[in-house]
Amino acid sequence: MGMVLKVKKNTHIDANAVLVYLIMFFSNDTYLFGTNSNAMVVTFSRYMLIAMCMLLLLKMNFKINLTAQKGKIIAYAFIVAAYIVIAIINNELFNRVIIKVLCITVAFLLCMLLNFDEYIEAFKKAIYFVSISAVAFTLLAYILPGVVRMFPYIVNTAGIKIYTCLFAGLIDGTIGNLAIRTQGIYWEPGVFQLYLNLAIAFELFGRRAINRNRLMIYFIALILTFSTTGYAAGAWIMLAYALVVRKQGDTTTSITKRFLIVTGLFFAAVVVLLCTEVGDVVLGKVINPTSSGTAMVRLAGVVVNIEIALQHPWHGIGMEAITEEFVRVSMASNIVLGWTEQNTNTLFYQFAAHGIPYGILFTIGTFKFGNNFPGRKKLVWIVFVTLVLMYVGENLQYSSLPYILIFYGFGWKDKGNRFLETHE
Repeated sequence: MGMVLKVKKNTHIDANAVLVYLIMFFSNDTYLFGTNSNAMVVTFSRYMLIAMCMLLLLKMNFKINLTAQKGKIIAYAFIVAAYIVIAIINNELFNRVIIKVLCITVAFLLCMLLNFDEYIEAFKKAIYFVSISAVAFTLLAYILPGVVRMFPYIVNTAGIKIYTCLFAGLIDGTIGNLAIRTQGIYWEPGVFQLYLNLAIAFELFGRRAINRNRLMIYFIALILTFSTTGYAAGAWIMLAYALVVRKQGDTTTSITKRFLIVTGLFFAAVVVLLCTEVGDVVLGKVINPTSSGTAMVRLAGVVVNIEIALQHPWHGIGMEAITEEFVRVSMASNIVLGWTEQNTNTLFYQFAAHGIPYGILFTIGTFKFGNNFPGRKKLVWIVFVTLVLMYVGENLQYSSLPYILIFYGFGWKDKGNRFLETHE
């Protein structure tokens, strides 16, 4: 008698995770559609924003619940109206305005379709897929760098070659080095760390039990970014988890064990960074603040944006003029020891480009996002600091992600959200 082998098939695909992935993949945050030197490819991603809006509306059957989603609707109306008025005053290019409004609209519709719990679960699964692809491609580059150089590549607007397996990419200049910086589908490792740290925060701060397999992959990918900002944000999240976060079923013993593990990992990381060549990669540009490296650029992202905002308080200077003005102000600054055209701060950019009122609106929504988590009185500030740290190194100028967080922030009391069931 022959043996019959039954194989359990798991063909379930999370449609929400696929949707979140597609919104990320076709966004300006990626190397394929954000910094690609091929203008036709970049233009294609703009049309995909329209397609995403239509898809989201289709999934909602073209119906919007005005009463259950009041907070998000009011926030969307205020943000779009304010941005359009500011854009007109600053004589922004029409195409630029349309793209920005589309990014905001995609964020709004996604928040209308998915409640907070559904979104973070879909987000974690999407980033898990990106992380696995990125880690695998990076390991291949360590083992067989020549094979990676046989893959297709794109050339970004800075003339840098990025090899791609479609689901992950690697900058040519890092292949063969001690630190091959993984970047996933994003245009540089600093953007990838932002998404990774957000996934880690969702995993550790959320209501559901922690998925250790996913968390491990997130951390491996984060380590391989070799991002100074990413490491700092990750350390902050772990510290908050060890000292503040309490999940259902936690005991004094489990909390103590958690604290000791996090403390041990922290000191191990310090030893590695200070005693190995990895530390030179991660911290090398931070040591000398007068260089054109990380420290000076990050400082300029705060100081120069504040100075520009104070000079143009009501409607900012506009996205067209800010690059030239950023260089001028950084050269004249007594605080920034150097000059740069790299405006890498998502939060403070809003104040300089769009004015202090818009910047405050952006900041309030970002701050209120922390209300979505259990024990929100303690976590609201922790989550806000986490976002501020992640935003320090990247300017998500044409991205839906910051506005997704903002709309969940302003709409955290909406009746359509499951996260109202929080534990103080």
